[in-house]
Amino acid sequence: MPFSTLPNFGLNRSGLPTRLGVLRLVAVLATLATFGQWIVPVVARGIFNGGRIYYSNEPSKLYDSLLPWPVLSVPAWLTIVTGLLAIGSACAYLLLGGLEISSDISFMFFATSLAGVFPIFIAAFEKDPTGVIRTPGADGYPIGWHWVVTPFLLVLLVVTLVAAARMKRLRAQRRRRRAQHGAAG
Repeated sequence: MPFSTLPNFGLNRSGLPTRLGVLRLVAVLATLATFGQWIVPVVARGIFNGGRIYYSNEPSKLYDSLLPWPVLSVPAWLTIVTGLLAIGSACAYLLLGGLEISSDISFMFFATSLAGVFPIFIAAFEKDPTGVIRTPGADGYPIGWHWVVTPFLLVLLVVTLVAAARMKRLRAQRRRRRAQHGAAG
């Protein structure tokens, strides 16, 4: 079974009803937006902050910082909104879809999982005195609230398992109908 037979960008009108095409596209774009909130600051800090990416009491630097530390902080609300939008859209897509999404289940789970994994890394970029999670080590610091998205990966996992079980049942029903139709004809 292929990882996905649908193009990532577009509504896939030939293969999906419009509502499913919209949900899939929103999930993909929101996942990319969440990933961008990690990669853009990594690159910017690597260039403008002398290679120093994360907070640390003893930062290692490749060269002197060109701009004041930190370049490009990502607010927690932005990561939470894009991450939950990605995961919520993927869940709705998986729950509302029928056999037309059967080859897309694994793609939607693995791709959208990035929207739940990267918030942990984004949170570690942001030192937050109100944070309840600390980075490991003696020089650890409380991280931002971006990680709040991550537990919703469990919801995505459960929905994916339900969708996969439903697809198996729908394929079996289709085979039975074809066999009955073939025997009757």
